Amino acid sequence: MKKLSQEKDDLLIRYLDGDLSAGEKEVVEKELLSAEPGRQRLEYLQSVHTYLKKRARLEMPSKNFTEKVLDGLTTVQFRSSLSYKRGLLLLLGTLLASGIALALLSAGVFDAPTTPLVVDAPIDSELFKVPTISIPFNGKLIVNGIIFLNLGLAFVLFDRTVLRPWFQKRTSMGY
Repeated sequence: MKKLSQEKDDLLIRYLDGDLSAGEKEVVEKELLSAEPGRQRLEYLQSVHTYLKKRARLEMPSKNFTEKVLDGLTTVQFRSSLSYKRGLLLLLGTLLASGIALALLSAGVFDAPTTPLVVDAPIDSELFKVPTISIPFNGKLIVNGIIFLNLGLAFVLFDRTVLRPWFQKRTSMGY
């Protein structure tokens, strides 16, 4: 099948829509529809046209649609980006990190550059002889990491759950 040019295709679409003058309509019927490619293209476009007419249903908006949209544009909705549940989880994380840091500090991990972690099994039997395991680790580095993690979590928690909602509320009130 020979393809039609874009101009001729547009002319056929305007013909189907009824947007042509009498002279243009006559030219289309003489030139385009007399040849086989023009008739085939018109049949195809006509089937698409009728399909789209059947499928297209314009829904009417409610009577107060415009009012609702305009009221929604002027109303500032105050919503924190972090929910209270997540804020509490972050707070729990900071408390847990603080507890671990305090436990390590009270165990004296700052006393030496490396501290052995002793894992002693509570099983004491002649059949089972479990050796005491000692794992050396740098306690100073771990405690510093936990403290920095704790500070980072605290700043994020403070920003998301306190500062951001406070500034959003001030902005919405126009201060």
